Amino acid sequence: RLWDITNYALKKFRDAGFEIGETESPIIPLYVRDTEKTFIVTKLAFDEGIFINPVIPPACAPQDTLVRVALMATHTVEQVDYAVEKLTKCFKELGIIK
Repeated sequence: RLWDITNYALKKFRDAGFEIGETESPIIPLYVRDTEKTFIVTKLAFDEGIFINPVIPPACAPQDTLVRVALMATHTVEQVDYAVEKLTKCFKELGIIK
């Protein structure tokens, strides 16, 4: 079940235009590449009921900041769809994705 929901989420995030690299993990990196925007995205997501982890310097280079979406086997397709929809809105508002 975990891999089914992971593969579903990976496809949804890629199709929405997120930069996620070549990951094949249930912990999905969404690159932001800006420290301030990384914090803003984390807060906006939290306000929508989505918990994501920011990764900022010194854990990464300033140009490699990202947020991590951590999936569990208990997540549903509906929850993934909601998260992708809300995160897409946040990332577009901040000009991170088109």
